[in-house]
Amino acid sequence: MKKSLVALATLAVAGMASAQSSVTLFGIVDAGVSYYENKGPATTANSAVVKSSSWQQTNSGYNSSRLGFRGTEDLGGGLAASFWLEAGLGNDYGGAGGGTFATASSQLFNRRSTVSLSGGFGEIRIGRDYTATFWNDTVFDPFGTNGVGTSAIFAANSAVLVANNGASNSNYVRANNMVAYFLPSNLGGFYGQAQYGFHENTNYDPSTTAATYNSKASQYAGGRFGYANGPLDVAVAYGESTVADTMNAITGVISTAKNKTANLGASYDLGVVKLYGELSRVTTDYSAVQPVYNSDSVDLDGALIGVTAPIGAGLIRASFSTVKLNNDNGADPKANKFAIGYVHNLSKRTALYATAAYTKNKDSITTVNPTTGVSSTYGLTATSGFGGGAGKSSTGYDFGIRHSF
Repeated sequence: MKKSLVALATLAVAGMASAQSSVTLFGIVDAGVSYYENKGPATTANSAVVKSSSWQQTNSGYNSSRLGFRGTEDLGGGLAASFWLEAGLGNDYGGAGGGTFATASSQLFNRRSTVSLSGGFGEIRIGRDYTATFWNDTVFDPFGTNGVGTSAIFAANSAVLVANNGASNSNYVRANNMVAYFLPSNLGGFYGQAQYGFHENTNYDPSTTAATYNSKASQYAGGRFGYANGPLDVAVAYGESTVADTMNAITGVISTAKNKTANLGASYDLGVVKLYGELSRVTTDYSAVQPVYNSDSVDLDGALIGVTAPIGAGLIRASFSTVKLNNDNGADPKANKFAIGYVHNLSKRTALYATAAYTKNKDSITTVNPTTGVSSTYGLTATSGFGGGAGKSSTGYDFGIRHSF
């Protein structure tokens, strides 16, 4: 009897082992204290140089706080099925979604929510995930698009760029409802992906009224292709998102806004230092009835150079980035940003960090909202991208601890 039980237990264990299934709980808790300071005109009506400042307890200054579950099942024949569910954490206020309390997301697994099938052909992935162009922003930035050190490119483009017509590009970092294909990893260093995100709006035939207008708002398509071998990593990416697409019920006029992102990034590891660089252009085209920055077309041109240098148990990080807003009305504001930081690894999973960043705005632009008539001055701040109320310069500091599990 005992032998039979042992035999049955052995068979059960062998069955589980042959399936080679695994589920992993993982996460990061990153907490810190930050100081932000902006200098310059508070409003367009006040030309005096004023200072605004704030001390805050923050999260995600080094790595984004998160909680996730991922798993893989070996299906045999070289096939595997996988899932990935990852939620952002606002650990400074005990909430979900990440960011600040005021901007917490209502999505549970807002960072990633995918299921995939992979094999020798590559990987087919379905769900919410990073966009192709965001990968270049974060991989080729020494600060990884986190904290006050994040590049001016990402800060400007992830903001509500289309503030005057009420539409924002929610697909800049991640997109919902995507079907994606990733190249296999055995191509001699070449890698790539292609993605399409469904808008999920109802289509009508014929489409003649505002109620039956075939809107493509939230539709996304993008791709990335790169080469990584030894110390070199280089990639080019492109993405296009329809951020607004409606018909006016009274006039019948169609109002659209499309965001087109293209970037090129590279890094080279010399051992003693690792070099980073990125070039970016983001174009947002609007219909004539929905101008932004008093223009119906806006380009954001950005560039970054950066470096990291390991020193014992620590890592020095530094970058210089610049972004310029080009639009049809002739006013082209520009922002330059310098960031420097140090990370000290107490172990493989725990690190202390400190970051300082300085942003200088040039030729800030004053624009009038065509709906409300309210005017605003736009520039980069220490904590966000181009937005109202920005001044001549901004400074930011992060001090924190990161623990991963």
